[in-house]
Amino acid sequence: MSRLKPGTLCVIVAGCPENIGLVVEVVSRIGKYGYSEDAYQIKTVTSRKFNQLWLGFNAVKGFSTEAITDRHKLRPLANLGDETPISEAVENLKELTI
Repeated sequence: MSRLKPGTLCVIVAGCPENIGLVVEVVSRIGKYGYSEDAYQIKTVTSRKFNQLWLGFNAVKGFSTEAITDRHKLRPLANLGDETPISEAVENLKELTI
């Protein structure tokens, strides 16, 4: 998975069920953290607290607007024009493999 830059807006797609669908902003990339190989510090875009967070071994009602999560739980929101067209990406891949 690609690395996310600070300021990137993402939607949460996995993890605590009550947080799925929440739009967050990447604060920073942490890297290896606990059991995670690619962790990120994130914050809610609306400044509302997360619905659910892990505190030790217990999931509790949110008490913070910031959290640390795994990269695979985040999907960046693409702005039109920011992404390479798929046909161009395929051509670039072909060039790399020839």
